[in-house]
Amino acid sequence: TIFGKTWELHVRDDLRISKTQNFEVIHDSIVFLKRHVDTVIFDAEHFFDGFRDDAEFAVECCRIAADAGADVVCLCETNGGRLPDEVAAAVDAVRQAIQVAIGIHCHNDSELGVANSLIAVQHGATQVQGTINGIGERCGNANLCSVVANLQLKMGYKVVSPAQLRHLRELSHFVWELANA
Repeated sequence: TIFGKTWELHVRDDLRISKTQNFEVIHDSIVFLKRHVDTVIFDAEHFFDGFRDDAEFAVECCRIAADAGADVVCLCETNGGRLPDEVAAAVDAVRQAIQVAIGIHCHNDSELGVANSLIAVQHGATQVQGTINGIGERCGNANLCSVVANLQLKMGYKVVSPAQLRHLRELSHFVWELANA
């Protein structure tokens, strides 16, 4: 997995390079990695902030990653503040632009990590990144226990086997114990 900038603000102010140079960095990094590993996931860092600011640029970063050979383009809701309708529209735009699998990576700052993950799957994402019980930086990440249960039990997706689903509660408790929470 490699992270790349998809918000022009970060390209300009953090990397201090042009949009074109950012496209080249994304392309060249993925081409290099594809020579050395079987699967490359491009995590489009701050994608939804970038999409809100300049949708064309953010989507173009994803297209370049896909064209360079990324197997999955994962859209990162890094600030955890987008609403589900915004996530749905952005996933739709990327799905129309690329032919590779789309993933979703949602932070939970506004308690929308699970909802945004679910809506992304409804709109074509086939990979969900998250953590058990939502444990993660700042306010956490999408809670995979909730995502898996909702996708399978309420939305009809085949995510895990019935035996694995039965152990989800046990897994959640085990992680809380390890975390001493």
